[in-house]
Amino acid sequence: MRYNASMQHKFFRIGTRGSELAVRQAQLVEQALRASHPGMETQIVPIRTAGDERTDIPLCEVNKATGTADKGVFIAAIEEALACGEIDCAVHSCKDMPGVIDERMQIAAVLPREVINDTLVIRRGANVDAPVIGTSSVRRAALVQAYWSGRARTVQLRGNVTTRLRKLVECEQMDAIILARAGLNRLGELRDIVPDTVTLVDLDCDSFMPALCQGAIAVEVQRCDASTCELVRCMNHEPSELTVRAERAFLVALNADCSVPVGGYARIQGSVLELRVLYFCPSGLALRHIQRGSVADPESIGHAAADALRALM
Repeated sequence: MRYNASMQHKFFRIGTRGSELAVRQAQLVEQALRASHPGMETQIVPIRTAGDERTDIPLCEVNKATGTADKGVFIAAIEEALACGEIDCAVHSCKDMPGVIDERMQIAAVLPREVINDTLVIRRGANVDAPVIGTSSVRRAALVQAYWSGRARTVQLRGNVTTRLRKLVECEQMDAIILARAGLNRLGELRDIVPDTVTLVDLDCDSFMPALCQGAIAVEVQRCDASTCELVRCMNHEPSELTVRAERAFLVALNADCSVPVGGYARIQGSVLELRVLYFCPSGLALRHIQRGSVADPESIGHAAADALRALM
């Protein structure tokens, strides 16, 4: 499908959060659209979200404080702009999206997925055996306790990638932070954003389970807008979409949000899709499960994994 600007707005408007990483992800979508639709004129529209506004409280408490109910704190405002016709599509870090999105919307495309690992960014000379680690993620906080067998502790830390790196350098009471490697990779040359005073250590995905859908970029459109969906669909990467569908189905079936310490990832091996998941009980007990099934039905794999975990609780 060729984009016809005369039939719509002059620019195809791409909504996104305003952080450096979010804008970079929107630029990847912009590049893919222009490559598929020569002559298309695009415009990136930064939108401030509840998650960006309230950095003074833990992330899992933002919904209550802002009245965004069970919507993702980083996507609700962008979805509203999409519903009002202020933008033509929305770009999200897929891990920020709740399992159930606004019924007026749909994920039309998933870009090729980046690496999914978490990365430990640790101050050189810090105590690696019992570090103090900054994070706002309940998943990462639970994993830190398990990974270091209770020797490490976490402190609340919010902000975008560069803000968290700056706080690590400036705060002598904090030894390390944990970031998604995908974000670091997308921001470009690491030497430009990572200080010389820290060391990066990629964490094994099974030992330190990433967030579900980590490394994936989702493009959201209005469900009723078939022409835009078709236009955007050209950039969809099917293997990435299939793994995301399984992971999101697991989130929905488990009724998990950002306040639930859960992680996992899916991978495709031939005609089989394997989903590995982790859930921390309130007692701190870690439950793990591996679910396999046909790549043709990723949702059933996610649902089955949730059922299996519930049976262990």
